[in-house]
Amino acid sequence: MLDIERLKPIHVTDLIRVGRDNDGGYIIPKSIMLKSKSLLSYGINKDWSFEKDFNSINPKSKVHCYDHTLTFFSLIVYTFKSFLGIIFRSLTLDKKRLIHSLNGIKIISDYFSFFKNNIYHYKNRVWHNNDKKSVTIKETIKKINSDNIFIKMDIEGAEYKVFNSLFNPGNSIIGMAVEFHDIDKNSKNFNEIINEILKYYHIVHIHGNNYSNIIPKYNFPNTVEITFANKLMIKGKIKMSEKDYPIKNLDQPNRFSKKDYRLNFN
Repeated sequence: MLDIERLKPIHVTDLIRVGRDNDGGYIIPKSIMLKSKSLLSYGINKDWSFEKDFNSINPKSKVHCYDHTLTFFSLIVYTFKSFLGIIFRSLTLDKKRLIHSLNGIKIISDYFSFFKNNIYHYKNRVWHNNDKKSVTIKETIKKINSDNIFIKMDIEGAEYKVFNSLFNPGNSIIGMAVEFHDIDKNSKNFNEIINEILKYYHIVHIHGNNYSNIIPKYNFPNTVEITFANKLMIKGKIKMSEKDYPIKNLDQPNRFSKKDYRLNFN
């Protein structure tokens, strides 16, 4: 069974959207961003808009990104597909997807202009053990050598294998934005992870990914993006949020052509 009631966020007043429109953007408290000294980003694929926004708002922060699927060859393939997309979208008058394809042909230059100085991309898989191609969260924290870390995680189901490194964080990790996939199929692991995280963090935002399906029993999406804030960072009396989710003028559907999922925590 899923413990949906535990996913209801607390009330915070400074939520902002970080990252691009639709899929790739996350909602986090601005105060947490400004207190961060570094960003650990697990899973970027072909979109580092979140990391760019984060660095723009907090330019002194170190940024370490981990994604073993992002290679120079994959960027070339993506550029070619974007070029074909421009032709097709121009013929079909699909303006929004045309803009996406136009941005896609610039991805190689964008990659090399962004990943430099104190911003790194490591071609490692984030996993539960260290080897030549894989690295644990504990090892990435050691490598970035910082406190006040913010973590963004979208690793397509591997989150259930790696979370053992994050419990009892002290002030080393002050916030996280995590996409949990297939929570119905992974309900036991999901509940255990959430229960452990909530010993040290508050949920400050949640959004359902409308690329995923609705779980009929709960009328709740099976893939959710959850933002956590370290309890040490939240001052004053804690009260539960009374907002409707998704939050108007802040949340956006991941799939822009489909209506966003309304969340019910009962």
